[in-house]
Amino acid sequence: MPSDKPALWNPCDALSPALIEQELGPRTRELDGTPTAPDCRFVPLDKKAGDPVVSANYQLTPGNLGQYWKAMGQQKTADVTRPKIALADDARVVTSVKGHQLAVTGFVQNGDLYQVINIVDPAPYDKARTEKGIEALLTALSKHADETNAGASASASPS
Repeated sequence: MPSDKPALWNPCDALSPALIEQELGPRTRELDGTPTAPDCRFVPLDKKAGDPVVSANYQLTPGNLGQYWKAMGQQKTADVTRPKIALADDARVVTSVKGHQLAVTGFVQNGDLYQVINIVDPAPYDKARTEKGIEALLTALSKHADETNAGASASASPS
């Protein structure tokens, strides 16, 4: 049964169309769902080919990103980096190219808050800009999580 209780978090609170444009290039429209069903997506205003789509989500759970990373079973051939994200406990970025499409996924941990950003960028794409951009977006998420204490122990939160 759906709850009418507002969600604890929406990654769109830390992101904006202006930030997406600054870091990735396209002008976008923010789709952030509702207070009880947050949905954070940025879709290009211009329907031309080649503009990236960005989505972000989160999970509150105890543990650490390293443990979850092992459980996810990343392929040995995955292009994985561990960027240093300000105020974060840990972060990972996975980049892959399939056909004519670039997919970049970033993970950032602040305490018990795990946020994920997915960028799907069809050709022609700028891999270096997208990878740099996702790090900037992860930094914005991490900063906002720190400012709002969003990663405080999930086990300490009332049920």
